[in-house]
Amino acid sequence: MEQDPHDKTRAELHILEAMVQAIERREEVFAAIESAETHDEAYDAVAKLLGMDGLQARAVLDMQARRWTQGERRKITDHIAVLRAEPEPT
Repeated sequence: MEQDPHDKTRAELHILEAMVQAIERREEVFAAIESAETHDEAYDAVAKLLGMDGLQARAVLDMQARRWTQGERRKITDHIAVLRAEPEPT
């Protein structure tokens, strides 16, 4: 069964918005990750800190270091704007 394209867009927005939020609060995110003993504790700490679900927290922890630059943040926010501009189904 093929996924509805609008569901796919919403899922992508869910992750991208979490990434932008993490970049904006990078110092707090890095401190939460650094203080964790395990990966699971790091996921929980990031999720709690940013009010995210597990999928979003995993996406943040899986981000490559290059994604934390301001240029990459702009690319992500530009992509979010494009996704939000797509018409919703009627």
